[in-house]
Amino acid sequence: MRLGISCLALLAVALCLTGVTAASGSETFTDAAADSAEAPDVTSVTVSNDDQGLITFHVTVANRSALGPDDVVAVLIGTDDPNPYAGRRDDGINFVLVLDGTQGPALLEWNGSELGQVSPAPGSLTGSFSAGAATLTVRQEDLAPGFPDLSVPIQLDFVVLGIAFSGNDVVAQDDAPEADFWHYRLSEPVRVIVTNFAAGKTVKAGKTLVVLMGAAHGDTGAPVTRGKVTCRARLGSKALRGRGAFVNLTVKSPAGAGSVKSRNAACSWKVPKSAKGKTIRGTITLSESGVTNARSFTTRVR
Repeated sequence: MRLGISCLALLAVALCLTGVTAASGSETFTDAAADSAEAPDVTSVTVSNDDQGLITFHVTVANRSALGPDDVVAVLIGTDDPNPYAGRRDDGINFVLVLDGTQGPALLEWNGSELGQVSPAPGSLTGSFSAGAATLTVRQEDLAPGFPDLSVPIQLDFVVLGIAFSGNDVVAQDDAPEADFWHYRLSEPVRVIVTNFAAGKTVKAGKTLVVLMGAAHGDTGAPVTRGKVTCRARLGSKALRGRGAFVNLTVKSPAGAGSVKSRNAACSWKVPKSAKGKTIRGTITLSESGVTNARSFTTRVR
C-alpha cells in the first residue's frame, strides 16, 4: 500500500477509539490475541520515555513477522496539551504516529479540520518493524503546539490500531484496546525545553533587534515564565550591549478563535544607524531550575 495523503485521509476515517489504564515512566498494556481477522494483531504495547523526553512505543504484533505492503500500525494520541486554536478532534485525537509497510513512519497532526502529515517530519520520528514488533519514537516537544502556547504534553491518551488495506479500502482492523483509551504519563528529571526561538533574518539600521525564546518544563509541561536571560551579540568585531528580560505577548488567532497570552524570554539590541550592510551574530541564553539553554542567531542589517 502507498500511504500518501489520500490514504492518510482514509486512515483518519478508520480511526476507532478504544483501553483504559494509568501509567508512568514505562508501562506495558495488553490486548486480546486473535481478534484482528486479517489485520495486524496487536497483543501488547510498551510505552517508555528517556531522560530527554524521547517517547517509544513498542507494539507486539502476533500474526506478522514483517509488515506487508498493505499493512499499517497506527498510534492515535490525544495529548493533555493540544494546540490552543485547533484543539483535539471530536474523538479526542490530535496526533497520529503511522508505520506503513512500504513508506515507513509518518506523523499526522490535527489542524482543526483534518489530520495532515507533518512535513518535514521531526528528526525524532523513527519507525521500524522487526521480529513481530513495531517500534515508533517521537520526542515530547514534537507533540507540542509550540508558539504561542509554549507548554509541552506530559500525559498521552492513546489507542493502537493494526489495519489491513486492499487498495484504498480497509478490509480488517484491530483496535487495542477495544474501547476508550490507554493512558501514559511521562516521567523524567528536571528538563527545560526550548519550545520557540524567533530571530529575524534582517533588521533595519537604527532600529531595535528583538530575539525571543520560549521554554517549558519537561516534567510538568508548564511554560517557563521566569529565569535568568543573558544576551550577547557582536556587530562585526564590535560588541553590542543587549538587554534581557521576560516579556508578555498576546497573540490573536487568525481564525478568530480568541487569543493566547505568551511569556517569552527576550533579548534586545539597539542597532546603530551606521550598521547598514553589516551582520549581527549573537546568542540568547536562558537559565532556569539549574538548567541552561542557549540559541545562536545571525541577522543582517539592511
